[in-house]
Amino acid sequence: MKTKNILILAFAVAALSGCRKGDDLYKNPNQPATATPASMLTGVEANTTNNYESGLGRISAILMQYQSGCVAQSTAYDEYILSAFDMDNYWTGLYVGAMKNAKLLYTQYEGAYPYHAGIAKINMAINLGIATELWGDVPYSQAFNLEGNVTQPKMDAQSDIFGSIQTLLDQAIVDLNKPVSANQAVPAGDDLIFNGNIAAWIKTAWTLKARYHNLLSRRDPNASANVLADLANAMTSNADNCMTLHTSSDPNQWAAFQDGRGYNFAAQTLIDSMGNMNDPRTPWYFDTTGTSGTGPIGCPLGTSNGTSALGPYLYNAAENLPTPLVTYAEALFIQAEALARTSDPTTALVLNNAILASVSAVRNGDTTGYYRLTKYTPLTATVHTVMLEKWKAMFGQPLEAYADYRRTGFPMLKIRPGAALNYIPKRLPTDLAEEAANSNAVFIPLSTPVWFAQ
Repeated sequence: MKTKNILILAFAVAALSGCRKGDDLYKNPNQPATATPASMLTGVEANTTNNYESGLGRISAILMQYQSGCVAQSTAYDEYILSAFDMDNYWTGLYVGAMKNAKLLYTQYEGAYPYHAGIAKINMAINLGIATELWGDVPYSQAFNLEGNVTQPKMDAQSDIFGSIQTLLDQAIVDLNKPVSANQAVPAGDDLIFNGNIAAWIKTAWTLKARYHNLLSRRDPNASANVLADLANAMTSNADNCMTLHTSSDPNQWAAFQDGRGYNFAAQTLIDSMGNMNDPRTPWYFDTTGTSGTGPIGCPLGTSNGTSALGPYLYNAAENLPTPLVTYAEALFIQAEALARTSDPTTALVLNNAILASVSAVRNGDTTGYYRLTKYTPLTATVHTVMLEKWKAMFGQPLEAYADYRRTGFPMLKIRPGAALNYIPKRLPTDLAEEAANSNAVFIPLSTPVWFAQ
């Protein structure tokens, strides 16, 4: 794996310095005097946040027809033109910014700081999940050989990566269930996401286990059973949601990109699928200012006539809104899918509850109008309708929507007219710099599905 001129111990500065807008989405560390478990945890979480909100999310949002790319490189993404060169920042953010630092944290401090280590393992799982969802086989087992100086790590099979993710989450749950007395110090303000709420992290870990078990629905006949077992210990309300937190000096990257570049606008595909303003989330997803109550004005597929940008769910002028990483609504949609696969008659109830949870989360607790959406019955609650409704709800988590689409084929999106490809890309291109430096990293056509989607 290529190395970067990044000082590994620069966690506190990396987390607390302002994040640049645009394509420079990762906090650049300088050299602090010391690194502690607290400063390391802050840096890991900050980089996880950036990775989830970065250009990888924007690319996924365009491919999933949540947004349309109407200017500059976003237009290329809209036409399915994905450059291997553009992947470098994102690959580095995952491997150097987040995963390498998480590995250092839990390797060095697990014995005396199991809570910090457990949270680091959850962050490792999230970032490794992003990498394998987008690229399939990726480095892991040899990627963080801190003593052996392995410069060309092997690409672990995606099936093994999913096993490693589950192991990380299992280990994290064990760490986080240890007594407070087992810790020399416990997370507090250094935990940017839950402020040291260990019970919330445990629920997040179980929900993530369900996410990654569910992604194996095409591969593992026990996927649905595993999902339902995981969810017995997972999130139980929107109060458990795992959200990125921001300040004006550490901005929400969705808002920062809109203010700094303004290349992306509402996609008409999503607006139409939501019945425009019939869905109470529509004016929260997209700006409706100046549209005389008619709702947002989106780009029809294949055009670049952008009008409505992001609304108050992900955007405000202060750029400090939280964004979702793992949510209760996602857990319910995963549960509904698992139930639908076994023709369980309770699927409709769970699906309706998932929609309600989504509406409430998007609208800050206001569920006005949700009754227009939650009308599914045992006859209409199918895998197809579950995935359609989940797609609408995962607007703030487009990386997971992109994974679901490639796995299930739902929703049934149309191909963009005039695109460079006659299919929606089934993966992202291998990072060009990694391919050049690591003989194990080879070019794979964008038409080749990742293993879990085959």
